[in-house]
Amino acid sequence: MCTYNILSIDGGGLRGIVPVRILQKIESITQKKIQDTFDMMAGTSTGGLLVSCMTLRDSKGQPKYSLDDIGSIYINKGDIIFPIRSGIGKFFHRFSNLFSPAYSASGLEKVLKEYVTEQRIKEALRPILVSTYDLNSNKPVFFKSSEANDNEEANARIYDICRATSAAPTYLPAYTFQYKGNRLTGIDGGVYVNNPTMAAIAEISKYGNRGYYKKKDGTDVKYSDIRVLSLGTGSYNGTITEKEAVGWGELQWVTQITNIMMRGVNQTTDYESGEMLDPGSYLRLSINIPEEKYSDMADARKETLDYLEKQVSEQVTDNTDKLAALKQFLANLSDEKDYTGLQAALVTN
Repeated sequence: MCTYNILSIDGGGLRGIVPVRILQKIESITQKKIQDTFDMMAGTSTGGLLVSCMTLRDSKGQPKYSLDDIGSIYINKGDIIFPIRSGIGKFFHRFSNLFSPAYSASGLEKVLKEYVTEQRIKEALRPILVSTYDLNSNKPVFFKSSEANDNEEANARIYDICRATSAAPTYLPAYTFQYKGNRLTGIDGGVYVNNPTMAAIAEISKYGNRGYYKKKDGTDVKYSDIRVLSLGTGSYNGTITEKEAVGWGELQWVTQITNIMMRGVNQTTDYESGEMLDPGSYLRLSINIPEEKYSDMADARKETLDYLEKQVSEQVTDNTDKLAALKQFLANLSDEKDYTGLQAALVTN
C-alpha cells in the first residue's frame, strides 16, 4: 500500500536548528532527500520558514537548498535576525521592549531577501500549509497549495508567507501585504497553532479525495493512508511556582506566557494527533531544554546553538530508543517503487 506522508514542524525561532538536525538524520537513514520521503509539509513560524525553503525550486526543478544550506542559515545568520546584545545595551533593550517589538524586521527581511526568491506557493516542490493570524479580519489564515492551485489571488509569494508566519508578537513587528484581494496583517501563526499537525491532518482528511492531493502512485488519499512525522523545536521543562502564579502581574506574565502557550498548544496537538491516527502512523520528536538560560528562541549566541545541537544529539539522533522509534516509523512509509530499498536502508543504517 502506498502511503501519504506528512511532515509537520513547530514554531520556535532559532530553535529551528533542532528539526533540521533530525531531518538530516532521516536523510542519512533513508539515503533519500527529505522532499522524496514526504508528500506534504506543514509549518508554523520557523517551521513555516523551513518547509518553504525545503520546497523552493532551482532552475532544474530540484530543491534549491539542501538541509546543510538551511542549517547554516540558523548557525551563521541567526544574529542578523536577532542581534546579540550585552552590557548596558542589553539593559536599555529590555526597557524599550515594553513599548516596541524586541527586534527590528530589517534583519529577518535581509535574510529572507537573500535566500527566499520571488517564487509562489504553486511553484513549491511539494504541497505546503503555513499558518499566520490576520489582525485585520481577526481570523486564522492557512496559506495552502491546494487553495493557491484553484485561486490565483491565494497564490502568495513565499517571501510574504515567511515574513507573516514568523512575526512573533513582542519579538518582531506584524507584516501587511495583499492576499486574496484584501490587506492581510499577519502575526506568527504560533498564537493559535504552533504545532500545525492537526491542521495538516484536517486538510488531507477533507481534501485528500477531491483531486489535488495524490499519493505517489497517482491515487487519491484515504484517511488510512496518512502518516505524520511531527517535529518540535524544544521546550524548557521548568515550572512556575504556586507563589509566582498567585503573585505575578502583567509584566511578569508577559515574559512567560509565550512559552506557556506554545508548550500547551504543542502538547495538546500531540495528544489529539496520537489519538486520531493509528499506532505506527504518527511520531512526535522534540527535545526538552533542561537549562532556562538556553531556552529563549531568539538567542543567537553560539553557546546556545551548540547546546541545542548537543541536546538533539543526546535526546533524539543518537538516542537508542528514539532512533529505533524513528526507524520503525520510516519503515511504515511506503512507496511501491522503492519500498524494498527503504527497508534495506533501515536495516543497514
